[in-house]
Amino acid sequence: MKIITTSWDDGYPADNRIAELLHKYNMAGTFYVPKRNDEYEVMKEDAISDISQQFEIGGHTLNHVRIRSTSNDLFEREILGCYIWLEEFLDIKPLSFCFPGGVFNKPAMEYALNSGFKLLRTTELLSTTGLNSNSLLPTTLQLYKHDHSTYFKHLLKQFKFNSIWLYAHSGTRADLFKMVDFYLRQIDDYGGCFHLWGHSWEIEKFNLWKDLEEILKLISGNGKFKYLPNAGLLEENN
Repeated sequence: MKIITTSWDDGYPADNRIAELLHKYNMAGTFYVPKRNDEYEVMKEDAISDISQQFEIGGHTLNHVRIRSTSNDLFEREILGCYIWLEEFLDIKPLSFCFPGGVFNKPAMEYALNSGFKLLRTTELLSTTGLNSNSLLPTTLQLYKHDHSTYFKHLLKQFKFNSIWLYAHSGTRADLFKMVDFYLRQIDDYGGCFHLWGHSWEIEKFNLWKDLEEILKLISGNGKFKYLPNAGLLEENN
């Protein structure tokens, strides 16, 4: 299994620009969208519908809420409500769900899966494992310039010691382009999933559009890899 997938959170209007770049480089992608977001503007439903013609749309709660409680009322409103909203206006059964901020707990995971979602994308970084047996999907790299210590702190917090070892021996020192090359070579040699993700509002805020396009050039058009939306990993795991 050698897979490349991408995902983009929050439904910010500049997601249209990401969709255009993915189309340009014949890449797959999943867009995780809430209906409303108090932090950032969200695309109108017709724009989301347009993107859905080419790319997967996943759930991101109804109001971009970080799930820190175990309240069934909260779950019903934000998780099931999100599923029903996407199902009704896109006329699909959404498969993928991402918790805002990467914040979730076991009851919320179980509720999301019981609501109809089949895959739960996390914000775990520096992973090449793809979908695990608990239906959790980690990521490899975020389209954002983290520093060296941030990667270590992130992995230590999640007790990802194998990922710490791999990153420590990568020699990339948090250089985003060197990291792309390193993790692609790891997957080419040993198999796995390269998962790029980000936020279009963040790309716009920090003027990372050129970086995004350069990375898409690097990872696209490689006949050794399958290019799949996040939900495409469900079939690969069966």
